[in-house]
Amino acid sequence: MKKVIFLFLFLQVSNGFAQRPNGGRGNQNGGQRSTGQERPKFEAAKVAGLIEYSSKKVLKKVKLKKNDSIVEKVIKSIETYNSEISKIKSKNKDLFEGLEIVVNQNMEAIMKNRNRELMQETRKMIEEKLNPIRNEVKTLQDNLDGSMEAVLTEEQNTKWLDYKTSELEKLQPKRRGNDARNRPDDMNGRSGRRRG
Repeated sequence: MKKVIFLFLFLQVSNGFAQRPNGGRGNQNGGQRSTGQERPKFEAAKVAGLIEYSSKKVLKKVKLKKNDSIVEKVIKSIETYNSEISKIKSKNKDLFEGLEIVVNQNMEAIMKNRNRELMQETRKMIEEKLNPIRNEVKTLQDNLDGSMEAVLTEEQNTKWLDYKTSELEKLQPKRRGNDARNRPDDMNGRSGRRRG
């Protein structure tokens, strides 16, 4: 599911870049943009789904007070998760930096030349490099969700999942407009639309 979401987002972002404002006029100098809109830079850690949670915010979102008996368990779960995410970031720092340089350069070339072949090669490279990391992060997310579900009430757990989803959505590239039809399903495979 993550692959589909990522490919959808990458295609949407790429498609947005290919549609130059003002019919492509006013952009003779490759380094200058014709409008104030900047193309979002590719950030490998975000695309890989690396996110750390604030235990303070989580406690507030699930409405736990400091003297609640499960607070320590919730904080420990979040700290354990954050620690593992930090390790992944450190271990893959060079990969992320190199990938960002290559992908951002390729995106400039793709925009300039409308090179679909380069776009496909770039997408494939991103998938190959980041999928193992995404799988690792998914396992950590599942473990965190399991430990939260074990201690939280159903209502609190729903609030946790909603908060987590909103934080993961912040990792997605910013899109022009706020059209709900353009929003993909969330990272957990739950659809944003309810079916009755």
